[in-house]
Amino acid sequence: MTTARVDLKWFQIRQRMLRHRSDQGARMDHARERSISILQKRYGYDREKAISELDSHYSKAHLG
Repeated sequence: MTTARVDLKWFQIRQRMLRHRSDQGARMDHARERSISILQKRYGYDREKAISELDSHYSKAHLG
């Protein structure tokens, strides 16, 4: 395999990895927004309170 061909394959693999990360990030953002919306509806929180509660919950989960 020539150097140019190896470079092209590496470029293609890298592009797929970057797309995957981007898609995964978008899904995580969507899930976070959905969780915020649920807290607002279920408990009557305003957006800032819902974000605060969600962040608090996850910071405790990561410590334990």
